[in-house]
Amino acid sequence: MANINQYTIRQGVITLYQRSSEGSKYQSESWYAAFKIPNQKTIRRSLKIANRIDAEAMAEDLYFNLLQKSKRGLSLSSKQFHLIAQSFVKDLTEKVERESALPTIQQRYKPALLRHKKLIVTKYLIPYFEGKTLHEITDYDVDSYKDWRRNYWTTGEGNEQHFIVYERDGRKVRRTKTIREKREPNWNTVNKEMTTLRQIFEFARKKRIISDREMPTIKNVAKPRNSSGRKPSLAEDEVKHLLNTLVLRYKSQSNPKHKRSHKLLIHYIAWMCLTGMRVAEAKNLTIDKCKEFVKDGNTYLSVYVHGKGKSRELVALNEAITVLNKLVYMHQQNAELNDWTFNMDQPLFMDQYGKAIGSFSKSLNRALEEAELLYDVHGVKRSAGTFRKYYITNALLDGEVNYFELAKQCGTSVNVIEQYYASIDVTQRPETFIFNNALSGVYDDNPAQEYED
Repeated sequence: MANINQYTIRQGVITLYQRSSEGSKYQSESWYAAFKIPNQKTIRRSLKIANRIDAEAMAEDLYFNLLQKSKRGLSLSSKQFHLIAQSFVKDLTEKVERESALPTIQQRYKPALLRHKKLIVTKYLIPYFEGKTLHEITDYDVDSYKDWRRNYWTTGEGNEQHFIVYERDGRKVRRTKTIREKREPNWNTVNKEMTTLRQIFEFARKKRIISDREMPTIKNVAKPRNSSGRKPSLAEDEVKHLLNTLVLRYKSQSNPKHKRSHKLLIHYIAWMCLTGMRVAEAKNLTIDKCKEFVKDGNTYLSVYVHGKGKSRELVALNEAITVLNKLVYMHQQNAELNDWTFNMDQPLFMDQYGKAIGSFSKSLNRALEEAELLYDVHGVKRSAGTFRKYYITNALLDGEVNYFELAKQCGTSVNVIEQYYASIDVTQRPETFIFNNALSGVYDDNPAQEYED
């Protein structure tokens, strides 16, 4: 396409022109600019302005910005978001491959991280920011993404999808949508996507594609708080129902890998209910920190835990000894089958290859969802921390322990137990509130008997 009305300003370093209608149905009146930057190829930009004076002013501003970027060693090309996002995924893939030979504990970039980031980039970020360059994405665009993402499964594009299609081992697999994919994502899910978006822009900054001041502000959404501030709980019958649901799933599985996963989750839930420890404490716990001791002819299990920068010793419920023995036996079998050495200083919760399990959140979410217990009556999502509340509540209801002893056992304060954890229903122990008082026996008369003056 030929150029028309071409002329130069700033001693020839800026050329302004319009394009002819040759090869096009309509003649565009917009102005274009070509910039000569030292040690750079000619940079061309569409000014999208029909007025010649305004076009010159914009060209002057663009020339100054390009010149400054060149002096700072930044890229002058206006990269499309999807290209940078794909480069980010490629870079992460290479890092995962480089570290694949290292022991898991030494790996900073794990395959699970790559799968998660790749899903966020390809399913949400690229489709939303498609067609935009990095320089065009503003704070407003980021905030608009959050709204788009919240509505994706309910009234947006995801609502129209009846099946989820993805690749597994080189072939396409189709499945129905889960309950989670039929409602608004929680705050934590959106924040993980904000983290990935922030990493993409940081990746572009390190590649000198954009500068610090060209990066949009990417803020996380605030964690919502339930009205009472209390943590969601589980009643005794709900814990039994959850375990029974998992046992049925375990028995119905034919895949050995899935059976191991279900069995380990059952033991994890039981352990958390029997000890009341924090999720981080269970993650850090090694087998050798669990010791049996005898007092007055009775055998107890003490567990030395550390988390939140503190350490303490607790006494587990008696059934925890059985759970501990089952876990040890399970690990010994896995060590023999998969050719690794079992040691007592290894994590209590590890997979069949002897690698520590970082989190049970995904499998626990599925189990709670299948048992219809993922959310409490107030709509608050349950998690592994729910079992700590279950332990504390039942200790107060069924045990002879007081608030002070329980606070010591759980590594917290009396105030915290009272405010966040204790969830006592007075009807569970009505006999507690029947005691002698000044009116005892006064109203034991026959209801038909009349009072005399």
